[in-house]
Amino acid sequence: MSLSAACGGATAGGLPDETRDMTASHAATRDISGTRAVDARVAGSEWTWVEASCTEGPLDLASRGFRSRLRVKADADGLLLSYDHQLADTCAQTVMQRARPGQGQDAAWAMSEVARIAEPATPACMGQSEEDRPGDVRMRGEFLEVSVQRSQWCNGLEVKTLWAPAVPTPLTDQEVVRHYLAHFQRRDASAVAALFAESGSLVEPFDLTAEGGPTRFEGRPAVEQWYADAFANTPWLALSIDSLEPGAVEGQRIADFQYMDPRLEQPFRARNTFTLAGGEIFEAQFAITASDAAPQ
Repeated sequence: MSLSAACGGATAGGLPDETRDMTASHAATRDISGTRAVDARVAGSEWTWVEASCTEGPLDLASRGFRSRLRVKADADGLLLSYDHQLADTCAQTVMQRARPGQGQDAAWAMSEVARIAEPATPACMGQSEEDRPGDVRMRGEFLEVSVQRSQWCNGLEVKTLWAPAVPTPLTDQEVVRHYLAHFQRRDASAVAALFAESGSLVEPFDLTAEGGPTRFEGRPAVEQWYADAFANTPWLALSIDSLEPGAVEGQRIADFQYMDPRLEQPFRARNTFTLAGGEIFEAQFAITASDAAPQ
């Protein structure tokens, strides 16, 4: 990248001044030489992290044990970028970023973080969410290049990450649960249901059976309809993860969380117990663990 062209010179402290990169003039100041626009083939693709750099030089993540896989989905709003980060086997994150193309083939993109789930669910592992930023999603040869302006990864300067093409692989059990929670935060019923096996089921305590027990929704279409109805009934929701832990038996994962939406006076605590195999959810059992604030 040319600092004089893309960053507008240096600050008194010796770092480049990238303040203009947050404005509408970003498209005119950034350097996309050596890259080309992404095309339809990026939809459904998977990538592995190769390297990262900041405006002032390389960003050394490999020495910290960092590795990551990126999955790309395309829809009418652009691209949904789903990152599964791993740091030194002590911290795992699923971060989902919405990338919306600008007007014109080579225009800048709008980058918005839309979900973040950490395992363990500690502040140190969770990190800080990125605010909305301009950026780019481009091809550099066979590689995918993702750029974000004024990123916390680079102390407020531009970050670029380079990704190599990868053979699609199933999500791990841990990733399935994190993706479930991330898509739940996004209120995307279709994406949540897609994580279930075709014969998967949801057990929930809100619609009681005639005997007063929880209701089971069998099959992916029924599961998707339940989530679609649930999300349609609230304009926003907030999900705060307390813990993500293995269950008592193999293939079981447990997520404890706090939930809030406009119907509630205060958050309520709940637990999701997942039974997983082959990268799919075979059962998700939802239970309220502090019912005084739960919706009626």
